[in-house]
Amino acid sequence: MKLLDKLEKRFGHWGLSHLAMYIVMGQVLAYGLILFQRLSINSLLLVPAAIIEGHEYWRLITFIICPPYITSSPMGVVFLAFYWMIFWFCANSIEEALGTFRLTVYLLLGVVFSIVAAFLGHLISPVPMIAVIPKFLYFSVFLAFATLFPNVEFRIYFVLPVKVKWLAWILAVYLGFLFIFSPSMGYRVAILGPVLNYIIFFAPWLFRGLENRQRRSNFKAKAKEAQEAAFHTCSRCGATDKTHPERHFRYKTVDGEAVCLCDACRESGTDSAPKA
Repeated sequence: MKLLDKLEKRFGHWGLSHLAMYIVMGQVLAYGLILFQRLSINSLLLVPAAIIEGHEYWRLITFIICPPYITSSPMGVVFLAFYWMIFWFCANSIEEALGTFRLTVYLLLGVVFSIVAAFLGHLISPVPMIAVIPKFLYFSVFLAFATLFPNVEFRIYFVLPVKVKWLAWILAVYLGFLFIFSPSMGYRVAILGPVLNYIIFFAPWLFRGLENRQRRSNFKAKAKEAQEAAFHTCSRCGATDKTHPERHFRYKTVDGEAVCLCDACRESGTDSAPKA
């Protein structure tokens, strides 16, 4: 992306290193306050109606540190911890691959698009009320990681190894399912917004990947075709070294041109001239 290259040269020092760590730390803090009933999760959500009608502007920021879900069971806490750990791991890997500035822009665009899509969705379908948590933003981080590192393996339940690209396909199907079966167009807009940053960043990457895959497929097809093609073809009877591997083929010059004849035609005495 040429525009992003120019922005990085000029504003690259504005990138926030380990931004995912601060997001996770904020969510852990919010989760603890919610468990001890010092904070309500409903007060953190991005709810356009509450911002417009109640002037609760803090929701524009607090939804970023809203935990993906609230649980008090030991197993639920374990899965929540792994949820944060995977998000942190994916974001750090993206930062190492693309750089701090690009990851910062990527996450910032995800936040901005989430806010804009939530308000657009509210304007389109004000009822039922639209509330946004940053879960869809994390989905865009996971999709970005799967695009950059498709063959990394995660172990489901610590046992079953699955490549991250297949998990990304499952996630894409899940998002498509939510989009199609959402109760209103406003919800569809709110769902699409947080993954627009992925589409903007990685659509060219995906198209290049498809083009490269198509070129490899065409090259393999041509190589296979060349491998299967006959090297010798008798100009008299049409036999080839593929159809008649037991025959021997020789060449002779007729009117200045090389003519191929098999041993069967030569022995039958019909090698005086090639078939017209």
